[in-house]
Amino acid sequence: MRLRFIPPLAALVLLVGAVGTSAQSTSTADAPKGKDQQPPRQVKVAIDPRSAGATEQLVKGFGKLCPNVSIIRDESEAEYDIVASVCAAGCGWLTHFYITVYDKQGKVAFTTDKVDSERSTKAACQFFNAQK
Repeated sequence: MRLRFIPPLAALVLLVGAVGTSAQSTSTADAPKGKDQQPPRQVKVAIDPRSAGATEQLVKGFGKLCPNVSIIRDESEAEYDIVASVCAAGCGWLTHFYITVYDKQGKVAFTTDKVDSERSTKAACQFFNAQK
């Protein structure tokens, strides 16, 4: 009988699949809340029109990762204004997803530069959740 070898890439895919199925899922929604721990407050955010090309990723990301953030159209009613951009070509080997958060006075309150929109959105969520 002739032995067949698995190509290295196929073996890696099989290994990653096996590791991925053994990971346990945890949810913070089911975690017991302490007496002093309050849920994050609702934050109204407007997406600046300069965020062309990145708005869909922002809306999906905040809907999934940050349910306490409400995206509204009227910038005058928003607590923060977000400008997001994606740089894929000319930025080196990796794609960069930038989020800049401005307060009501137009000052930069937070900025992030990550390799994908999910990581940038998580960082922005942490900023919003830290605000009182």
